[in-house]
Order: sequence, then structure tokens, then C-alpha cells
Amino acid sequence: MMILPTRWIWVGIAALFAGHAFGFEQVLLVQRNMVRSSHVYTYHEEDNKPGGGLFIFDLEKKELREILASDEGLILDANLHYDGRTVLFSWKREMSGTFQLFTINIDGSELNQITDHASNNFNASWLPNNEIVFLSDRKPAFAYCWKTTTPILFKCKADGTRPVRLSANYLNDFTPSVMDDGRILYSRWEYVDRPAIPIQSLWTINPDGTKLMGLFGNRILSPATFMDAREIPGSSGKILCVMTAHNRHCHGAIGIIDPEKGGNAQQAIRNLTPEVGIGQVDKGAGNHIRGPYVNPFPLDSTHYLVSKDGSIELRDYEGTQIQPLLKGDANGLGFYSPQPVRTRQKEQLVASTLPSDGSEEKEFEWAEINMVDVYNGLPDSIERGSIKKLAIVQEVEKPLGIDPGRRAFGFQFPVVSAGATYAPKKVWGFATVEEDGSAFFKVPARRPIYFLPLDENGMTVQRMRTFTHLMPGERQGCIGCHADRNYVANEMTSRALALTRGVEQLEKPAWGVKGFNYVREVQPILDAHCEECHGHDNPAAGLELTGDKTDFFNISYENLVRRGTPAENFVQGATSREFKPKYVSWIPTYNGQEANILNIKPGQWGAKNSLLANVVQSGHRDDDGKPRIALSDAEKLRLYLWMDLNVPYYEGSDSNYRGNRGCRQQLPSEFAQTFADIAKRRCIECHTQDSNDQVFTYPSQFALRLDHPERNPIFMAPLPEEAGGSGKCGQAVYKTVEDEDYQKLIRTFDALEAQLKDNPRLDMLTNDGETPNATSTTSVSIP
Repeated sequence: MMILPTRWIWVGIAALFAGHAFGFEQVLLVQRNMVRSSHVYTYHEEDNKPGGGLFIFDLEKKELREILASDEGLILDANLHYDGRTVLFSWKREMSGTFQLFTINIDGSELNQITDHASNNFNASWLPNNEIVFLSDRKPAFAYCWKTTTPILFKCKADGTRPVRLSANYLNDFTPSVMDDGRILYSRWEYVDRPAIPIQSLWTINPDGTKLMGLFGNRILSPATFMDAREIPGSSGKILCVMTAHNRHCHGAIGIIDPEKGGNAQQAIRNLTPEVGIGQVDKGAGNHIRGPYVNPFPLDSTHYLVSKDGSIELRDYEGTQIQPLLKGDANGLGFYSPQPVRTRQKEQLVASTLPSDGSEEKEFEWAEINMVDVYNGLPDSIERGSIKKLAIVQEVEKPLGIDPGRRAFGFQFPVVSAGATYAPKKVWGFATVEEDGSAFFKVPARRPIYFLPLDENGMTVQRMRTFTHLMPGERQGCIGCHADRNYVANEMTSRALALTRGVEQLEKPAWGVKGFNYVREVQPILDAHCEECHGHDNPAAGLELTGDKTDFFNISYENLVRRGTPAENFVQGATSREFKPKYVSWIPTYNGQEANILNIKPGQWGAKNSLLANVVQSGHRDDDGKPRIALSDAEKLRLYLWMDLNVPYYEGSDSNYRGNRGCRQQLPSEFAQTFADIAKRRCIECHTQDSNDQVFTYPSQFALRLDHPERNPIFMAPLPEEAGGSGKCGQAVYKTVEDEDYQKLIRTFDALEAQLKDNPRLDMLTNDGETPNATSTTSVSIP
């Protein structure tokens, strides 16, 4: 038994709200330090401190009784079984360990460890069949823009056996609970060609991992995050939850969400804590929300418990009755996860529709999708009959944690693109769309996939900037394509043409089912059709499209993607909203570009709105109207698909050079110092130094060419035309290439060339045409 210290305040329950019967006399609590993580998705790894334990607070006896002490570890959260006696909780017994699931009786007896896996296992809830749904990071994957793991939904038996992965998310899932109809309600970090800050929206899934559906907030800018979500009893589906930012810990405002008023509607959000501003759904980035509230628990249709900076309060939804129950220390040990100690009715039991329980994962597993009408939900501007195929695309996870200080082009480390897609893309294949808009096809199970509807030319007519996933053997019917994800239909209409021919195996891409690789899939097309006019020497329109490697990418990629964008002059990725790509219309995903998730106009992004695609489609005609190029349909498809995949360059998120900037950049180790020394003597008359008067500022920050380094402007400009240079300096700094300083600079590339021959960067193919394994952690020193 614990005697209440003076800093903890108890108020008799009878004095709270006269005449209201709550049906309980005790409250289950977790005592711990506040977790002040840097992001809402990092609370399982950051700012974890020991201390506290599990407690029962008796409202009538005015007693705080300790069930379990955790002096050397941290109890993160707890949930009570339907029987009102068994506590399920997440506990890091020692701070050097990981979170595991445990059970204990409310009298402190029968402590049992449920999970025993070398991973974090937490945020657990009971399912009505006595199984447990929880989060785990046992599937190796890491946040693209940070260094932490990405826990996702799992379930297991009550004793921890037969774990099953329910989610195929490659980013984080959050705080699952069970709705009255038996579905699992949870939050999910969303990231298909979107900036990093939004979206953490609300989703539902069946307990067997089937019927994934977006519930609310998948295209909302503010709030950025909805979590700690629970259905309010007797409310017909209204949700009580925390509304907060992305770049902070998990405390924020408390709100009620009514999905019936719209999946992204402002009127669907009711802020119960108006002193905390939550912004508007169509403005900002939702990253400003700063509130004290966390772990709301709906008691009934009128009242809820909540933790306010570690103190427990009892409130009503109207905001007229607010009563402190127990005061904690916001700067020390506080109280969290409040829950009434009482029996409760089990939710509806949802029977599984799968052929197996899914506990055994195989390398290749399949599911089926029945699409009634692909045009259902698309804008009227998309003509019926115009969609011929669906491309099935996977977002590929990041398999390693890296120091964010290595970032480039936004928060990419390893870099995948120049500020466009964070995730590598794998195209699994193509499905046929019938004349009536129906499709019936197999998809890979347990993969985060999305669909691109393609016209007769192979161009995407509308973006799907979200992903879905299915379980092995799942057969899912959907009405059609929707900007907010597809609404699920149980049966496909018997009149659909696709159903009459049976399920279709995907038509595999000509390049195979693997990560899309710009050097392998796009560059050969440019070499075959473009190099004659857009080669090294005097390229037409100043556009060189050769495959010469640069410090991050290659020349053609640098020119096609970065020209006309903030990334042209700023490797880290600018937050400027001015974004006018010259050749390819790609979606910027670096911070500051959040508003582009609201732009769902067909043809706004990708091939349909790109100069490069228009040139290819027209044959790049000369002044007399004669085509200059003639690409095959297969070649056009590769180019268009690359644009519609949001211009990936690398096929994976691993690297042979994990210690370099962006885990990719290659620079000669002696280059910067050598150049600075020469510049002080020979360039200072025309160019200025930076503020510290020590390091000469190289005038172009666009790219450094590694192949044929003599073609870099830094070598060409000081060299007169008659000596093979461009003469752009206006005077012959170097009269010939034999100049001692010129040769000194050129020689700085020799060591890098030798190193890359022994340990290629992942876009530098070996002689057998394969990408080398990413096993080395060798780092070129970065000036």
C-alpha cells in the first residue's frame, strides 16, 4: 500500500459529478517518466527513463496500491482484460533491454512474460478471442527520415505463441485498440510520394489481417497525427483520440472524430481541448500542435479519463466538467494509461476468411483483388475506356538505421532520389482492365502495394498516394479507385467482364520483378536514342544525357530531375515552395512541400505533365515536323513508368558507403583542399571567398562529375577553347592541360577511381551486369 505524497491530490468520486454512475471504484495506472521523444513514432526508443510501476488507485479508499515496481526499467502502457482482473502491459525490465509483453493480476500475483523476442513488443490490446494484438519491430525496417525502427501490427496467442504479422507497413503503426464490431483500430504513418510530416491517420483492419481500410485523415495536413484512438461506447463509430504533431512526443490535444462526416472533413473533427490549437485540415503541416494530453480512455457516451502531463483527470465531452483525480509530476514520475477496473463486454468476434492462420510466412504468397469498376471514384475528366492496365507497385522498406546527419536531398539516407520518392519502387507487374473498367488479378501478399492506372500509352492517369496490403489467400473486392483509398465491397458484381475470365496472373515487367533502377532501366534508352545529340560535346539545348556518374547520381538524371527545382542548387533540399521542374514533373517530398498532398488533379504529376514524355510521345520532331527519335512501346513504358514512380534512381535503401553524405556521395578526398589552395592563388581576382576567408567557395554546387572529371566546369571554364576547355572564365587560367595546378586537381580523382573499382557504389554495375552486394561500410572522406 502506498501513502499518497502531498503532491498527489485525490478527490472523492461521489463529489465529482452528482448522479452519474460510472460503475467502477478503481483505476489502473502506469507510473513512469514522461517520454519526450523527438517524433511521435520514436517513443519506443527515445528518452526512455527507468522508474515507476503499475498501480491501482482506489477511489473510495483513497489508496494508491502498487502492483509491480519498475525501479530499474520502464512500463510503457497497460490494458485490462475483459475479466477486469488481468493486466496486459509493455515492460522494459532493464533499460539495456527491449519492451516485452507481460501479464499480471491486479492483486500483483502471477506475473507472466508473454513475448520473448529480440525486438520491441508493446502497445498491446486483448482481442475478443483471447488473442493479443500488439506492435513489434521484429521485421527489420527503419524510418526513412530518422534512425529508429518501425514497429507494425502483430498478433499472438494469449501465451505469446504463434505470432502473426498483420501489417505490411514499411513505416510505423500505432496504438491498436478493438472496435465494437471487432475491427482493430490503429494509426498508420503514410508515406507514398508524400512529404515526411503528415500523415499519421486512422485505419482499421480485421483481426486476421484482412480488409484493410482507411478510416480518417489520410489526406489531412493538420493535425499531422491521430493516435491513442478508441471507439466511444454507444456513439455509432465516433473515435476519441490524441491529435498532435509529427516532430515531438505523443502529447497533444484530445478530439472526437466522426468519420461519417467525411474521411478528411474539417467538420468531422471536434477538439475537446480548445486551448490547444490543432490547425485546419487544408493548411500548414500540422507540426505546430503542442498540448499536454495523452492516453484518453472513453468511459461511456459522456465521460472519459485522460492523462494531462502525468496527472489524471476525469472529463465530460462537453467540456463543462473537468476534475483532477490524481496529480503527478510533469518533470518526474507521472501517471499514464488510465483505465477503469471493471469487467466489460467482449467486442464482436470477426471470423477469419483465410485458409491458414498466417503464422508461417513464405517468400512468395499471393492474394486476389476483384475490382468492379476502376473509374468509380475517379474524376469525370478521365474518360471511360481510357485505362488499359494497372501497374502494381511496392514501396520497399529501408533495412538499416543510419545517422540522420548523413542526410541529403531532404531527409534521405541512403539517397533514393533527388528529393522525390523516399522509397525504392518495385513493379510486380501489370493487370488488365476490361472495357467495363473491371479487373480481377493476383497481387503479392504481405507487401505495401499501390496501383497506377495506365492509359494506352502507358502513362498514369491518376496518382494513388497511399498503399494497401493483403494477407496470403485473401480475396478482396473493391468498388473502384478512390483518392482516399478504396472502399471495400464484399462481392464483385456478376456482370463484370473480368470475373468471366477468372483471376489473372500479373504480366511481369520486361526487366524483372526487382527494384526500379534508373541506370539499368532508363539510361540504356537515352544512350540508344539521345546521346547523338545530347552527348558530351555541345549537347543540344545544353542538355547532356550521358550516363557519366556524378557524386550522387549520373549526368542525365541530374539534368532531367534537378533542373528548375530547389534541388538544383541545394543538396539538402530547400523548403522553398517555388517548384518548377523543367523536364519531369515529379512530386517533391522534402519538408515544406506538404500542401501537395491536396493536389489530386489527374495528370498533375508524372509523365502526363512532363516535357520529356511529350517529346518522346511526339517523336521529338524537328522544324520540318520530322521525328528525330522512334522509341519502341516497351522503351516508352520504361520512361513513363520511371516518371510515374516519382523518379527513383537507386533500386534499394542500402549502401556500400554508409558513412558518406546521403550514404552515396563520392568526392575525391583531397579535392576540396587542393582546389582551395589553387583558388587562393589563381581565382581570387574574379571569385570571392566565404566569410571565414579560409575555404574558397566553388561557384557551382550542382554536381561533380566522376567519369571524365575533366568535363567538370571547374576544369573547363579556366581552360581556353583551343586547349579543349570552354573558356568561360574569360581568361586562360590554365593555358593547357599540362598546367601543374590543373594536373594536381585531376590527380585527386585517381584514388577515388581505384576505390570505386574495388568497391563500387550501387549504381556502378560490375562486369557481369549485377549490382554488387552492399556489405562494405567503407567511407570516402568528405571535404
